Amino acid sequence: MKSINECIGEELQWVHPHLLRAEYELRAGDEVLVSLSYSGAFSSQARAEAADGLWVFERKNLSRTITVLALDTRTELASVKRGMSGHSTLLFPDGREYRWQCSSFWHTVWTWFDQEGRPLLHLKRGKHVQLEPDACDLHDLALLTTLGWYLYKQQEEEAATAAAIVPVIS
Repeated sequence: MKSINECIGEELQWVHPHLLRAEYELRAGDEVLVSLSYSGAFSSQARAEAADGLWVFERKNLSRTITVLALDTRTELASVKRGMSGHSTLLFPDGREYRWQCSSFWHTVWTWFDQEGRPLLHLKRGKHVQLEPDACDLHDLALLTTLGWYLYKQQEEEAATAAAIVPVIS
């Protein structure tokens, strides 16, 4: 796999290659940069593979915290604290942190920001990834790109669940 850091300025897109499987790929043209697969149909645990790492994203029960584990050692690399509006903060034990938040009025663009408030990457309309030039040397870029997609999918699922519950309650 090619590193995401080599793809600044390229058109990147998340695709769902097998409609009957909970698997997704980030592609630059025909080249796969990241693969993300869920362990079960209704699981909030996902396995991610990129040239720059192998991770497991795991949410326990209805917790608003997601744990990022290194797949090979199953050690915790970071945690994500999710807010009610979908905005999240990725926290590393060494003090690094990134913010995931909506950056458009209609919630069609979500962006990762560094600690200084600089945008690093954007997820547009749920599938197009735009990398900022400031992110080209960022070691965490593959993780941010993949985790952003995971967070977006979690928000989609939660919105669908809420939409299904409201008519039943009414």
